[in-house]
Amino acid sequence: MADERDKALKIIEKNNIGTMSTVSDDKPVSRYMTFFNEGFILYTITDKRTHKVEDLETNPHVFILLGYDTGLLNKNYVEIAGQATITEEQSLIEHLWSPYMNLIFDGKDDPNIVILKIQPDTVTLRGTKDNEVISIDLN
Repeated sequence: MADERDKALKIIEKNNIGTMSTVSDDKPVSRYMTFFNEGFILYTITDKRTHKVEDLETNPHVFILLGYDTGLLNKNYVEIAGQATITEEQSLIEHLWSPYMNLIFDGKDDPNIVILKIQPDTVTLRGTKDNEVISIDLN
């Protein structure tokens, strides 16, 4: 199982752009997001005025896909089902900040910045070959 954990973590670390699904009006909604990880815990920076933040205030459950490239067969990817919490912790914003965020926000002190912290409930490693599915033990 350690090999599968390592493989899932490598996919997460290599593929920081993926989709995050939330529930809005009892319907799923997916968005592309950029993620940062510490182990299996994911973080993403967003604007607190977005619909996804409204969705998460009502229902914190999310579903994330990372690692699949269009047109590539036999490529592993990771599914993460978890719960998101919203924080405005400035030290976390500082830690996760990257220069491209200046295109979206008015600097690190922009009052509209929030961090979504995704604590996984389940992590699943999937492979397109032979429909391989491996649930990762998070303990």
